[in-house]
Amino acid sequence: MKTLLILGWLQGLRCVVQASVFRVARVPNTTNHLNFKILPRDDDPTDFGWVKRWAAVGDSFTAGIGSGSPLGNFVLDSPDDDNWYCARYDTAYPMIMNDALGSSVEDFQFVACSGDRTGGIYKQIQELEGELDLVVMTAGGNDLCLASMIERCVFRPYDGEEACQDVIDLAKNNLEEILKGNLEQLLDALDDKMNDDSIVIFNGYAQFFNTENEDCAEKQDWTMLNLAGKEALKLTVERRKTFNDLVVKINDLIKGVVDDAKDKKYKYKIGFSNWDIWPRKGVPGQFCDPSSSGEYPDPKQPDLQFFKPETTGRGSELKRRDMRHALLSNDTMWHIQNAEEQRHRKTLDDIYNSLLYRSANPRAEARHLLDRRNPSPPKCPGDTDDEIQPPSIGLPNSIAKNFHPNELGHYTIASWALQTLVDLCADVLGVDPPSCEPVDKFTCWQDEGWRGYAAEPFLNDHIDDFCDGVDSGDEVNGWHYSDTFGEGTPDEVEFEVKLSRDGVGRSEYEASECKDSMDRIINGCDGDDPDNPMDWKFGGEWQRGRFVYQVNPKEENRPWPVIQEPWGSCEGWYHGVWSSYVIKGQGWATNDWGQDTLEPSASDCIGGGLTLWRFKYFDEPDEDGNEWQADFDTPIWVRSRCFKNNKAVKEAGGVH
Repeated sequence: MKTLLILGWLQGLRCVVQASVFRVARVPNTTNHLNFKILPRDDDPTDFGWVKRWAAVGDSFTAGIGSGSPLGNFVLDSPDDDNWYCARYDTAYPMIMNDALGSSVEDFQFVACSGDRTGGIYKQIQELEGELDLVVMTAGGNDLCLASMIERCVFRPYDGEEACQDVIDLAKNNLEEILKGNLEQLLDALDDKMNDDSIVIFNGYAQFFNTENEDCAEKQDWTMLNLAGKEALKLTVERRKTFNDLVVKINDLIKGVVDDAKDKKYKYKIGFSNWDIWPRKGVPGQFCDPSSSGEYPDPKQPDLQFFKPETTGRGSELKRRDMRHALLSNDTMWHIQNAEEQRHRKTLDDIYNSLLYRSANPRAEARHLLDRRNPSPPKCPGDTDDEIQPPSIGLPNSIAKNFHPNELGHYTIASWALQTLVDLCADVLGVDPPSCEPVDKFTCWQDEGWRGYAAEPFLNDHIDDFCDGVDSGDEVNGWHYSDTFGEGTPDEVEFEVKLSRDGVGRSEYEASECKDSMDRIINGCDGDDPDNPMDWKFGGEWQRGRFVYQVNPKEENRPWPVIQEPWGSCEGWYHGVWSSYVIKGQGWATNDWGQDTLEPSASDCIGGGLTLWRFKYFDEPDEDGNEWQADFDTPIWVRSRCFKNNKAVKEAGGVH
């Protein structure tokens, strides 16, 4: 079921992943197959039957804190079971991938632990049982003191700008000074655990924040436990950009380490899986998106990819009392106490079985453990001088899960990782990654029951304007470009081009294809219908491989059945030395506010002197089906010449 869910929600991923996941669902049980390597005779990189033994290592992004249901139980777990201690959850991306890999898997070692830094992940790798075909991992974020940064700059920003900036500066220093070497040591350590021609997938992180406006600073309250009512730093666009910039830099560093590793003589192939593009461009998946209400779950932002607290209206005293009660409730305090007891027990076990405990000179042994041959400690705020590797996070998971991927986020990571796995398999096999046949699907909105329509000349006149103006500089999943013409008129129409969620290809946007597509949609979606003598256009959609083109008339409350001929009414009144007129109409002057049709024809007919021109479109047709009304004044003695005989109206296109 989870295999299908990957496809059900993440339709924008390349269909290579879709094909591979469906194929996995059909892979027969091959447990008697003794050769665990990807063999040269195998030429299908979407067949994952070769993955017999695999592992997931890393931090809380891999453990999946909060995503789904916990795998462990404090009361029932044995002392040797780390699931509860490490906050591993059943909808973590490794669990999703394990379902997708299929029944050929014989051994899956899920050892990632929430809160672990590279020092702890190094230990995870050392304790793996070897001869692995595949390893997935996320690592490095905790070396940037992310938890301390979130506390000091977002959730408890009560100590001022300097305290927030201090931990940001520390993160930047760790990024520049220790992280690259730490990650390289993780990859070195993995080599002893892998089979020949095996695969390692290093997943990146994703930028948390949308930075389009200041709503998060002005309308949302992200603070927690402000029991003393201190003034808090606001989550400004500038601060959000600082967080995002760190994520970009750590992803760039990870990619650099992965690229360097490709030149080393490791047993395995390695690839970097960057899912960051989906929350930013594929869906509105970041915190502070303009669509967000601040709620969680948020019905206005259903594609949010991370856990967050409620941030709407929490500044009130009532909300503060509710938060205080929730955090200090008996259930939460029991959770914290039990967590600390188990972590204390595990720490003691680690100490008793360590060289530090057995050594005659623990201080010297500690210095030995922390030398350059092992990952360097990040020294985040709160670390003690003699702390080698701090324990996992100590907050209840309901709080600690914030700023971590939620279930949707883990399906995104799993899908990107599976695609990376397909590409790496193809590299090992020496074949091209599979691709999909271009999708060609043509749909007319009229056939779908849509009642919006617009005038043919108006739509065709805007094809070149739209297609030549498309900004195609960032073609990624979710990219689209649209423009609206005739806004506020019966002919209001939206032109749009976007990336297909089904089609795959490497073609770039071309204005010529856009023009051809828009022309076919406009002029091919009305048919030669005898009930449409005025050739109204209904719009539609053409999915052409990588791109989808749409013409969308917006006004569906026009007269129905469609207007058969232009029609109108005219009333006039004498006022001594001047006359006034009210003209109403349907089927003509439907997009120009009368400026290019009725007004110039009336003015030409009377020879000048038209005054007090007023024109409006109705929200819906009046009882006679009219869509607009024009009011104006003229000199006397022109009624018979210009209006009673419909001369001005006819010249404006109002009468056949």
